[in-house]
Amino acid sequence: MNNKTVSSLFVLFAIVSIGMTAAPGAFAEHSMNATVENAMGSSTPGCEPDCFIPATVTIGVGGMVTFANNDSAAHTSTAGTPADGPSGVWDSSLVMMGAAYTTPALEAGEYPYFCMVHPWMEGLVIVEEESHDDHGHDETKEDHDDHGDMEMKMQTLTAADIAIDIADGAKAGERVSIDVTIGGEHVNYDIVATHGGETILSESNVHSHTGEGNHVTSALAADASDDLPIDVTVTFQGFGIPGEEFTGPIGLTSNAQAVPEFGTIAALILVVAIGSIIAVSAKSRLSFMPKI
Repeated sequence: MNNKTVSSLFVLFAIVSIGMTAAPGAFAEHSMNATVENAMGSSTPGCEPDCFIPATVTIGVGGMVTFANNDSAAHTSTAGTPADGPSGVWDSSLVMMGAAYTTPALEAGEYPYFCMVHPWMEGLVIVEEESHDDHGHDETKEDHDDHGDMEMKMQTLTAADIAIDIADGAKAGERVSIDVTIGGEHVNYDIVATHGGETILSESNVHSHTGEGNHVTSALAADASDDLPIDVTVTFQGFGIPGEEFTGPIGLTSNAQAVPEFGTIAALILVVAIGSIIAVSAKSRLSFMPKI
C-alpha cells in the first residue's frame, strides 16, 4: 500500500470520526413520563423561576412525573399554589435528600405545584391528550394510509432504525441532552442512561406520535471522558397508542455512547492525517522537480 493510499485512509477515518461527534437536536411532541429535580440551593430564595428543573413539563394522559431530590435539604412536591394551598391531586410529603416521589397517573389538564416548605419553589405539569384527525373521509383515509405505512415499518424495523444522539463534552454538574429517533409513528420505548455505573436517566413507557423524543439526564457527578463515557440503551416497546395492543419487534434494543466532544482519539487521528498530507505533498513536489 503506497503512502498516498495510507494518507487517504487516515483522512477518511478522521472525517468519519468528526462526523460521529455531531449531535443534531430533535424534540418530541411529548413523553408519557418526566423527571423533575430540585435545583441545588433552592431551599433559600433566589432560584426563581427555575427552583424545579425543568419548571414546566409536558406529558401524555396517564403519564406520571417523578420528583427527585438531589438538593441538600428536604422538599415537597404538592399540587396547588402557595396562594390557594394544596389542590389534593398529589402531595409527596417531605422528600428527603437522595429520595424521590412519583405522582399518580394524571388526567388531561394543567397542574401547578409548589414546595410547602419553600413556597417560592413553583412549577407546572401539563398533561395533553394525543391528537387525532376525525374530520372527514379524507382524513380517515390518510390515517388509514399512515397505519399501513406503520405496519410496513413494523416488519422491517431493526436496531439501525433507532438513532440515539447524545450531546458530547459534558462536565461534572451538567445535564446531558439525549435525542431519540425511531422510524415510524406512535412509537413506544424505554430509555436508560448510565455514567460511571450510576443511572442518570431512566424513563419507561415513553410514547411519541412522531417517533422522536428528547430526554435530559440528571447532573453528572464527574466529567464525561474516555474512561467514564455516558452509555445509553433504548428498548423498543412497540408501535401503537397507549391503552391499545402494541405491535412490532418488542424488546429490540439500540445502544450508544458519548465521550468528550472531539475526543482524544479523534483528535489524534486528525493530527496524524494532517501530518501525512503534509509529508506526501512535500514528497510529491520533490519527485516532480526536473533533474539538473
